[in-house]
Amino acid sequence: MAQTILLAPGDTISVAMSPDGAGGVLTITPAPVVAPTPPAIKPVALFSAQSPWNLIPVTPVLGKDVVPAAKQKPWIEEAAYASKIFVAKAGDAPVTVRAKQIANALEGADVLIPRFPADTLPATGTDGHCEIVDGDDLHSFFGLRKPASEWICDKYAYSSVSGSGWGTVANPDNSRAAGCSTVGGLLLKSERGMDVVPHALAIGLDKNGIKAGPVWPATLEDYAGGYSGPFPIGSLLMLPPSFDTEVLALTESRTIARTLKLYGGRVVDATQHTMNIYAEIGSGWNQSYVNGKYSQVFDPDMQAIKAALRPVISQAGWKDRDGKPFTPTLPRSQNLLSMRGPWKAYPGSKMFGRYDARSDLYECEATTEPLAIQQSLWTHGETDKFGWQKSCWNLNPEPGATYVVRAIGGGAITAKMQVKKSDYKASYVATDKLAPGQSTTITWPTEPGTVTEVYVDKAKGAGASIRLELVKA
Repeated sequence: MAQTILLAPGDTISVAMSPDGAGGVLTITPAPVVAPTPPAIKPVALFSAQSPWNLIPVTPVLGKDVVPAAKQKPWIEEAAYASKIFVAKAGDAPVTVRAKQIANALEGADVLIPRFPADTLPATGTDGHCEIVDGDDLHSFFGLRKPASEWICDKYAYSSVSGSGWGTVANPDNSRAAGCSTVGGLLLKSERGMDVVPHALAIGLDKNGIKAGPVWPATLEDYAGGYSGPFPIGSLLMLPPSFDTEVLALTESRTIARTLKLYGGRVVDATQHTMNIYAEIGSGWNQSYVNGKYSQVFDPDMQAIKAALRPVISQAGWKDRDGKPFTPTLPRSQNLLSMRGPWKAYPGSKMFGRYDARSDLYECEATTEPLAIQQSLWTHGETDKFGWQKSCWNLNPEPGATYVVRAIGGGAITAKMQVKKSDYKASYVATDKLAPGQSTTITWPTEPGTVTEVYVDKAKGAGASIRLELVKA
């Protein structure tokens, strides 16, 4: 009798014949059932290829300073004082957050988050960090909480996912002490299992490991003060090439060590008695307890990493995330002028518009009459990194240096600046009124103790926006 046998891909047939060929046994072995491979979780692509988080130092030279032995328990922080990324999606409802302060705007306001994920939950520690990614928009919160029916936060910061991930001279503030978002350098849940994490790591040190005065790419430092250590906030720490990553017991430890050998880690915050490497909340990078039992190898791994970390004191250059050579724009060559204010109405006028941290423009509504406002900026001691909150420059312009002043924006609006003696008894240099798209060149006065006045004039009619930039020629 003929019989048709259907075979699935991978099925096999074996036939055993009797010696005389009179009969046989047919055996069909089905292919094993293999569960489909789940799609890989793609890490969130954070910041530009040229972001300091994504730069690889070329031939780094390491110094001799070490992380102090005392008050620096090495730890992977992925709980109360870490942060988590919530990704907005279609259908998420808008939520208004009452912010006591808006970073770089020096004021509080109600902030509308267009798409606020329903499962958003800040860290339980007093810092209350939280991050919402919505396309290219990055909403960062410090002290986020919902004590009753409304969300409030101590500070809100807007930045761009495709940006640098760090503050600038003109806009130095964010949710992290260093002037960056807590997303920066975070070990993500989606990065577990990688041999090397594709960015530098975020590191926190007790104050006995921090030196006063932030260094690039950090723009600020923690308010705490009382620093007594060797590493300014912003410092890049690395493991030397000789460090043997393969002797570490845990997979996570080996990945962290390889990353610290290639990208390093940036000091971004002050802690209390710990050396934190920051990870996304609940990501599993912290292996101090496994299946509810204390791990005997987590602490030795972390201690070995801590003991071998050294600061980068020089490098031959940088490569970006794509492996291309890149030269960063250092602070003195960035735009030094901010439009954040505080502003006041020019005599005979009245207040209008407001600075928008998202667009980095002074944005003005339609008006029925021409109006003018003015802000003042004083030079100050740059050791006070929070002087910019007191109507001062963040970095003072250099005496005798040549600068390009350019206007950016749109609409019937102009801006001008003039530099005077701090007692207003002499005027040193002034620009004409510049409309968006126009620019001029000035030489900064060599006289000490100056005040810079910036004026914005808006014509009667439709809304407009503007900012002035001051960039070294």
